Amino acid sequence: MVSLIMVWPLEPTAKINAVTSECSEIMLPMTPAMTGRFWFICLLSAPLLSFVSLAHAQTTPEPTVAAPAVPADTPVVAAPPTDGVPPAAAPTDGTNSQGTSAAAAAPVVPTEIEAVRSALGDKTIIGSAHGDDVAALQKFYAGRQSLLWVVGGAFSQSAQSAISEMKKADDYGLDASAFVLPELAQGATLDAQAQAEAKLALSIMKYARHARGGRVEPVKMSSMLDVKPDIKDPNIVIGELAASSTPDAVLRGLHPKHAEFEGLRQALLKARGPTAAAEPIDPALLIKIPAGKTLKPGAQHDDAALLRQRLKAPANSEGNDRLFDEQLVLAVKAFQESNGIKPTGQLTAKTRKALNAEAEPKVADPKRDVDRLIVNMERWRWLPEDLGALHVMNNVPEFMTRVVKNNENIFEERIIVGLPTWPTPMLTDSMERIVFNPEWGVPDGIKVKELLPRLKRASSQYSGGFFDQLFSGGSSGGARVLAAYGLKPSINGRPVNADSVDWNRVDIRRYSFVQPAGSKNPLGNVKFMFPNTHDVYMHDTSSRNLFAQSRRALSHGCIRVQNPRKLAEVLLAEDKGWSPEKVSSQYGGGTNDVVLDKPIPVYLVYFTARPGTDGKVTTYSDIYGHDSRLMAALSGKPVRYAPEKPADDQIADSSDATVVYNDEPVASPSKKNSNKNTASRKSQQTSGDLISNALSGLLTN
Repeated sequence: MVSLIMVWPLEPTAKINAVTSECSEIMLPMTPAMTGRFWFICLLSAPLLSFVSLAHAQTTPEPTVAAPAVPADTPVVAAPPTDGVPPAAAPTDGTNSQGTSAAAAAPVVPTEIEAVRSALGDKTIIGSAHGDDVAALQKFYAGRQSLLWVVGGAFSQSAQSAISEMKKADDYGLDASAFVLPELAQGATLDAQAQAEAKLALSIMKYARHARGGRVEPVKMSSMLDVKPDIKDPNIVIGELAASSTPDAVLRGLHPKHAEFEGLRQALLKARGPTAAAEPIDPALLIKIPAGKTLKPGAQHDDAALLRQRLKAPANSEGNDRLFDEQLVLAVKAFQESNGIKPTGQLTAKTRKALNAEAEPKVADPKRDVDRLIVNMERWRWLPEDLGALHVMNNVPEFMTRVVKNNENIFEERIIVGLPTWPTPMLTDSMERIVFNPEWGVPDGIKVKELLPRLKRASSQYSGGFFDQLFSGGSSGGARVLAAYGLKPSINGRPVNADSVDWNRVDIRRYSFVQPAGSKNPLGNVKFMFPNTHDVYMHDTSSRNLFAQSRRALSHGCIRVQNPRKLAEVLLAEDKGWSPEKVSSQYGGGTNDVVLDKPIPVYLVYFTARPGTDGKVTTYSDIYGHDSRLMAALSGKPVRYAPEKPADDQIADSSDATVVYNDEPVASPSKKNSNKNTASRKSQQTSGDLISNALSGLLTN
């Protein structure tokens, strides 16, 4: 027990531990009976020691900590009493009223950079910011010890220059209201400064993303807009901004540098500026052509004399003003073509009306003009910054292709593009091969939508009837259609006997249909291959007469070139240094596949407005309606577009679709009239016509 009394000076917990240890040592030599009595004594001692320790703690004063010295001139302000109750005396032992240490209760004030890091994790501040931009900023500020845009409690000069540039976003076809520009009051708190820094950084990153085409994802509007804007890595963007003393210049440098983009931008500034004075009207436009019958070449008529003055086509000799000669025919054709009229060279009622309408005052639509410029500027953002020293550009609404070398056109020609029901996609790829005397493999889409319905109709309608009389033999009408156009069916590379196939029951996509090179091949003599998921390419055609039409949306998506031989010569001269004679030799013999030494970039673009070197903008019809969809998407109202393919029993011909030309829809004929006309045509068809018309549209690839 003496040992137990010696634990008195110890701290309470130590006392109890000491008692337990002492008891355990004492009981080791004892008998069981003695051990029980001893443990009873120990258990009685432990509470006693605890009680004594508590009393000891209440009577023993804690060491005091000296308070810091207060200057003599510091006033002491006493808190006023509340409800007549005197204030409680402040503790003098260094603790607060709750008994906790004052040092422990003092809040830890974060640094300004820590406050920014916290703000960039706050969803109320981040809002709808792009995840990649947020991640880049979080990484950037994790490695900094000071703010970038806020210095000394105010926006720095660099911040002010960036803000000034973003306010001019409308001048570049962007929406300035999309960028939240925070304000920072003088004497703002650390938290307010941190939030202003974070918000400004997020807006600057958003501007950088929009400048590079990140406002919308084209493919989400339509699978036909198969392009992906080249968004600059946000980590690189913030790094360049931090390293530059002129961040406004860095932001301007993110916009496309293509000459046509700048031309559209200047046109946009002009369209949004003061209304320009009306240009004087050409006196020739004021000459009216009276209504009358169709005037044909070779006719002598007073209207021909007026037409000469209207089109500025003087007669070759005196006294021939009334003669509708060849020179006047060419002038009429040129006018018709530029105004979407079939270029017959005849003075028709439609041509008279169009001639007189040119002098009529145009109804201005500034918003429409501005919107058209903005959507075309946006499309330039979708293209690579570097198009390539040598590249091919196909502008679908313009129906034109160009080969560009060092920003100069070295080849320019007409093209035929896809029907509105079979639109040519917008895409970027590289030409790898030029194939001479190509075979044609029927794509799956044409198999299902075009070939299969014809095979079914021919098999069910003519088997054992007209086709048997025409060809003799007992095979199905479907097989005869294939044979008539030289299409050879196969499956897994093995030829198939077409007579043994019931085309009403099979999955036609399992079969391959190849048409050998020749005069009937829709690809003509050469094709230009740039592999892509849409299976479209550029090629020759056996239907060259269609290039005379001013509106040439007539194919199943592929691009037909009016002068493909010249195109092949230009490309192979650039790629391999071949002469025209060397290129011509490739057409002899069978199929000849020429692989280019260096792939040539190919761009299928959709520009409905293009600026000229004189600053004037030429516009083209929105044949697929992409302009309105893109403008809606830029306004936050995206519209998904899926081109409506023809029904199984419908021929994909230019007369089957509602086509938008000159921005006005031209409706297809009514079904009733269409059926009447079809019946009339069928009654006049010969046996040869039936075969030809059975596949009309099929070979318009």
